[in-house]
Amino acid sequence: MPKIESLLELGCAYCGACIAICPVSALSPRDDTPHLDKEKCTECQLCSKICPALNMTLIEEEKILEAYTAKTTLSDVEKVCQDGGVVTTLLIKALDEGIIEAAITCGVSETEPLKPLPLISTNKQDLLSSAGSKYSLSPILSLLKEAVSKFKSIAVVGLPCHIRAIYLIKSSGLVKYSEPIKFTIGLFCMNNYPYAKFIKALRDVVGVSPDVVEKIIIRKGKLAALCKDGSKHVVKVSKLKSYAGETCRRCPDFTAWFSDISVGSVGSEEGWTSVLIRTENGRKIFNMAVRDGMLVSKPLPESSLEAIRRLERVKRKRLQG
Repeated sequence: MPKIESLLELGCAYCGACIAICPVSALSPRDDTPHLDKEKCTECQLCSKICPALNMTLIEEEKILEAYTAKTTLSDVEKVCQDGGVVTTLLIKALDEGIIEAAITCGVSETEPLKPLPLISTNKQDLLSSAGSKYSLSPILSLLKEAVSKFKSIAVVGLPCHIRAIYLIKSSGLVKYSEPIKFTIGLFCMNNYPYAKFIKALRDVVGVSPDVVEKIIIRKGKLAALCKDGSKHVVKVSKLKSYAGETCRRCPDFTAWFSDISVGSVGSEEGWTSVLIRTENGRKIFNMAVRDGMLVSKPLPESSLEAIRRLERVKRKRLQG
C-alpha cells in the first residue's frame, strides 16, 4: 500500500474519511487536501485501505431495484431545494421516524463565498440550511468520528467518492464507524472542483465574482451562476474541465453505486429529481415519505434511465482508459 504522501500526490478526493479513521489523528482538514502531521503518523496504512481515490474499481452491473422521478410537497423544502427536494425530505422523514438521530450533510460557509461546510444535522432547520447542491470538494466524512461518538444512528449524504469511502470502511471491518451509518444517499456527479479552482473558474471562465453569486445550477451540460442582483451567467460545463479535481478525472462512478438511494437531476424535468432505489432499506424510507404525502413520485421513464446510463458509460471510460 502506498504511503499517505503518495496518496495526496496522486490526487485527493478530499472526502475526509482518512481524517476520521486515523487512529493517531495525524490528518486534519486544510484547504483542498488533508494536512499530514508526519511526526504523528505511524504508517499503519489504514488510510490507504479506505481511500476512494486509491481504491477505484468498476462494478459489473449496478443494482437498481426501482427508479422514480419525484419531488417534495413540503413548502419550506421547496423554497431552498436545488431540484425536487427529495434528499432533504427523505432525511426529515428518517429523523421523524427515529430511523436516524443525525445526518452528515453539507452547508455553506458564512465567511467564504460558496465554500462547502460539512455539518452534522440533527433537526429540520439544520437540514433546510444544508439544502441545495455544492460544487466544490468537501471533507464531510471528517465529521464521522464526532458523529458516531454522539449518535447511534446516522445518515450520510455524499458524492460517489464519499459513498465509496463508506463502502470501503465497512469492507475493512471498521465497525465503530460503519455500524451507526443506517442510511446513505448518493448524489449524481460527473465532476467536482477544488474550492480554490472553482472560485478561479467563476472569475476567469464564467466572468462573475463569487461574492455576488447567490446560487449555482449545473444542468444539461451548462453551469448557471444566479446572482443577487437577478442577473444570470451561463457557460458550458465543458469549459471548466481543466478546473476539475484530479480524482474526478479518473472516477468511473456517476450515480454512487454503493448508496441506499441515488439522486440527481439527469432524466427528470425541472423541479423534479431522478431517484434510483438500490436497497430494501432505501425503498422502505422512500415509500414512507410517499405514503405520508411528503413526496409525490412516478416511475422514471426508460428514456430517462437511458439518459442516466449514457452519462454512466461516459464516466466508466475514465477508469477503463
